[in-house]
Amino acid sequence: MEFYRRPLFTYSIILLLLAVQPLIHLYYQSNSKCFHYALTTLAYEALVNHTDIVNLNTRILCWIPTTLKRLDRALIAYETWAHRCDHPLFIIAGSPPSSPVNRSVYPFPIAFIADDSIEKYNQLSEKVLLSLTYIYKEYHEKYDWFFKGDDDTFVIVENLRYFLRRNPSNVSAYYGYVGRTPDRFYALGGAGYVLSQEALRRFGKEVLSRPNQRNLCRTDVAEDINLAACLSRVGITVLSLRDQEKLETFHSMTFESHFVGNSTRWNEGKRKLVIENGDKCCSPWSISFHSLSPDQMRMMHFLLYRLQRAPV
Repeated sequence: MEFYRRPLFTYSIILLLLAVQPLIHLYYQSNSKCFHYALTTLAYEALVNHTDIVNLNTRILCWIPTTLKRLDRALIAYETWAHRCDHPLFIIAGSPPSSPVNRSVYPFPIAFIADDSIEKYNQLSEKVLLSLTYIYKEYHEKYDWFFKGDDDTFVIVENLRYFLRRNPSNVSAYYGYVGRTPDRFYALGGAGYVLSQEALRRFGKEVLSRPNQRNLCRTDVAEDINLAACLSRVGITVLSLRDQEKLETFHSMTFESHFVGNSTRWNEGKRKLVIENGDKCCSPWSISFHSLSPDQMRMMHFLLYRLQRAPV
């Protein structure tokens, strides 16, 4: 076997590229963000496509922001996909209600953080930062990956785990459906995004735990754009988690919308890569879809986990 194809050699080169990611980011941020993105994407794709490198740690904490008024939606997310995570965690702003949540109806873990003044859509950036602060303090050493999804996101956890087990969680990584603004790339929040243990550790230590750095994170913009800007302060840039055929695995709309090409003008303006429809819309190993109704979530669950083909 040629030397450069040996797993240990390949793995070492990839780790080296990812390890110098912050330095590359700092050096090129005034000249070419595209160069940094291309290099780190190259490192990722070499790793995820190298089939000899598998079975890395994949303990996944899935956190889902929700509200007391949306507990029924949260229950559907829990029953259809979130229970497949190693630890599902639903996060609500405010103190626990005076009448305790009925655990026989809502049997999933709930964390109450901060106060209910941030339980507004225009405060979502603040809620996300407070949620990550809580997760950093309570869980960052207990899990390898930290996936954020909404309560109207459907996630195929097995496929998420399939991709993550080919990635080392002890290097900073931030994956999702890559969108763009005039000055940066970011992971669209609705499609879900995932941080490695090292990314959360670095972000928690160098930003979330330091008021002077934490205050530089804007809270008057969309939560996903704000998070990307905050993570960039410690040299962490989003990477696409496409498959070997370069097909998307994270999706910002429903499967039907992607398949028939019913993309919104907003989504068209935010995307980084060309969106195709039909068989090329989505990877066979897709991880997430967004903006599903409760009935659509139940239908996806049935099609994936209940429907079977009879043997011929």
